[in-house]
Amino acid sequence: MQPRPAALPALLAVLVLAPLGALRADPWPAIAIPASNAATLRAPAPRPPSGDADARARLLHRALRTGAPADVEAALAFFLPRDPFLAIKDMSGAAGYFTTLTRWYRRDIAELRRASPWLATSEYEGFQLSRACAWMSPGREANRLPYWSCYRSRLLLRELGRATPRALEVHVMIHWGDQWFVTHLGALRR
Repeated sequence: MQPRPAALPALLAVLVLAPLGALRADPWPAIAIPASNAATLRAPAPRPPSGDADARARLLHRALRTGAPADVEAALAFFLPRDPFLAIKDMSGAAGYFTTLTRWYRRDIAELRRASPWLATSEYEGFQLSRACAWMSPGREANRLPYWSCYRSRLLLRELGRATPRALEVHVMIHWGDQWFVTHLGALRR
């Protein structure tokens, strides 16, 4: 039996306007939620300083220098861990999306190495957390927990023989507690 034409717009409206929360999100991981990411926050938490991001950015630099599988895996310490990601995201298939994002991170490392052979002999100079940041309240970017998101942070790397460091952009970083993590090393993909 086909729906009557008059009922079709109403049915489409229900499907289109159904809240994303009605779609079943992946199960909540067994993880403590930091106060600065609490769902009850009604105003932005203070933006955390870069903290230990410099030490973990060094791991990314090492992966960019060597491309060795063990170094690429170690660089995942600079990427948002799975449990915080699953706690933040309010979407069906969050675990699969996390797998996709980590695959893109590894691919971005390989692509940067191919496009910039100078990375193989580069020296680490530092990490700069961007000032271009936005507070993501629950409901934005399919999230159930709030966080700060910073765009275009930079690894400062010195190319062999150059006097000034070069900046390598880290496209998106978000905070979890007092730590900053990469979610998109390269440009956003669809």
